[in-house]
Amino acid sequence: MEDVASTSEVVIRDAEREDMLEVDKMIQELAVYEKLTDDARLNAADLVRDGFDSPAAFGCKVLEVRGEQRVVAGYALYYRTYSTCVGRGLMLEDLYVRERWRRRGFGRRLFAAVAAEAVSRGCARLELHVLSWNPARAFYEARGAVDLSDADWRYYRLDAEQLRRAALLHTF
Repeated sequence: MEDVASTSEVVIRDAEREDMLEVDKMIQELAVYEKLTDDARLNAADLVRDGFDSPAAFGCKVLEVRGEQRVVAGYALYYRTYSTCVGRGLMLEDLYVRERWRRRGFGRRLFAAVAAEAVSRGCARLELHVLSWNPARAFYEARGAVDLSDADWRYYRLDAEQLRRAALLHTF
């Protein structure tokens, strides 16, 4: 089999509205891998609304292989955060390269593009969550990410129902 990537141009660029159909497909692929298919409820229209209407809720880079055809082979989705200790940050929600395109350095390039985005925005840090069993932990650690799981910090979440209940406590 010919290495298509070696005869093609590989470009990492900001995602466009039209990319969200492929990004949505990759989100579903990632959900299958992570055994979280019940959690992946959004569709391409939701991604277009949330990523491109003002204010945009997230940013997204796509990795495109350009040869005889253009193929979106991976994506990285991230959003802004803020810390009262260090200021601006980015949270890397997903970094995914389709299986066919793995082992070519594309994940490293996508990660570097998000890191460069964080630097260009004046961010003090880039954060991410990784499932405890996911071998991608080694990928992130090799790039300097520090596992805070054993630190004093714990990560909490309120899902939609808990969020609604908490909001009921709000009084004017």
